Amino acid sequence: MSKSVLREKAKNVSLVVLFLSTVLLLYFFWGNISFGELSYSVSEVGGEVPKTAELVKPEQITINFGGDTYTVVPPGDIWRNDTEKDSFVEALGRFGPAENVRVEEITEKQYLQVMQLESIVAEFNYDIPLADFCNIFSIQKAPSYDVIETVTSIGYSSAEGGNSLFIRDGKNNRHFRLVAGSGESGNGNNAGFPALIASAAAQRYDVYYPAGSYLGVENDNLIPLSIRTNLKGFPFRKEISSDQTEKINAVAEQFFGRNFDFVRKITEENGTIIYMYGYGQNVLIVNTDGSVEYKEGQTGNVKGQSFTDSLETAVNFVANHGSWGSPEKTGLTPYLKDVIPDPENKDGRRFVFGMEINGNRLYYEDGAPIVVGVTSGQVTYYKRNLIEFDWKDLQAVETAAEGDAFSTANLIAENFRYIYNILLRAGEVKATADEEEMFNAVAARVKDMKPGYVKQAGESVTEIQPAWIVRINDTEIYFDLYNADPIGYSKE
Repeated sequence: MSKSVLREKAKNVSLVVLFLSTVLLLYFFWGNISFGELSYSVSEVGGEVPKTAELVKPEQITINFGGDTYTVVPPGDIWRNDTEKDSFVEALGRFGPAENVRVEEITEKQYLQVMQLESIVAEFNYDIPLADFCNIFSIQKAPSYDVIETVTSIGYSSAEGGNSLFIRDGKNNRHFRLVAGSGESGNGNNAGFPALIASAAAQRYDVYYPAGSYLGVENDNLIPLSIRTNLKGFPFRKEISSDQTEKINAVAEQFFGRNFDFVRKITEENGTIIYMYGYGQNVLIVNTDGSVEYKEGQTGNVKGQSFTDSLETAVNFVANHGSWGSPEKTGLTPYLKDVIPDPENKDGRRFVFGMEINGNRLYYEDGAPIVVGVTSGQVTYYKRNLIEFDWKDLQAVETAAEGDAFSTANLIAENFRYIYNILLRAGEVKATADEEEMFNAVAARVKDMKPGYVKQAGESVTEIQPAWIVRINDTEIYFDLYNADPIGYSKE
């Protein structure tokens, strides 16, 4: 056998050995790597990280001045402020002393009766476990509180001498009265709530009345008759665009870190970019609408994680994967809008974060700014769909002159057919040609009406719109703030 033939056989054997070695190494790598190595650790937090007490805010605060005169205000400084003085949270902390507080369950009818007197109530969109509520806002928790599972609304009433707080546990549809005893810390009379009500009464406020008094149906939900506002539209841009290759790669590296070389990248015909690690256990999708969506296979095993711990896990994850930004630089302030059970895991939670623009809430026709799913101490779902805009455009809005918003009663009268068709498509009403029946059905289902900003769905939309946010049952429907033209409704 010639030397050349021997050399060829030796080369072939070497190639086979190299190939088998490569296969074995790849098997070892893919089979033993921990998915936890794909993401940065919680300790590697970047950018400004909001505190949970800054994020957990009520949807609104309802104030009854007595004599059936109401106003409804956004949380703002009345809920909590940097000085921790003259705020709802500060007043809660002074209620007590906790060791002398007696808790008694009351009926829903009794709860509604006491709130018809001079009162102030903070109402949340979600149920907060009472222990977590006390922990978040540094409120001393008495053993007597243990009979209350969650806080959905909490407030003060002048009933029974004004020494009580009232809590609605929405999860269990129960209502409680907390009665303060005497002590060095005082009682409910000097807890600060009457001062908050008096301060609100001394300022200009929008008067709210039961919707039924405007619309001629039975409906006790409060809406304003009219408001003056200076909200104006302004242009925005996506946080990330499909043509920003370097920025997209940088985003992907935030999720896959040093293992980015082993991630497959797929670009679809419509421009959507998909990054995939393993056999789909970890997937990152950069959509053409500027949103980023991430899914990760569950490997965490932390059982019974509290509301607060899960929320902090979500907050830190966002800080590491896109950041929260800075309100001073972006004009956007985050808040916890909703908390829902994870649709894919009964032990998980999905935290839905909204944004405020100078105290005015921004509503999305489709989706939300940030959604984070936490299961067993691990983030298994994350979607981010933020916007950017020029600060000077927002400053121009802030200095605009006030004008009258469209009348709420007239808005319903002009748009009840449009609203009814939305309810019809959702299966909440039956088809009818009787317009009086349509109007009454819509009027009876109005939950609230408030001004705000709306980001409409669609990749071609480039302007934020000022709008009336009309909630009918669980659907938010948006109308132009000044002429009441329909501009969309919530898709989720």
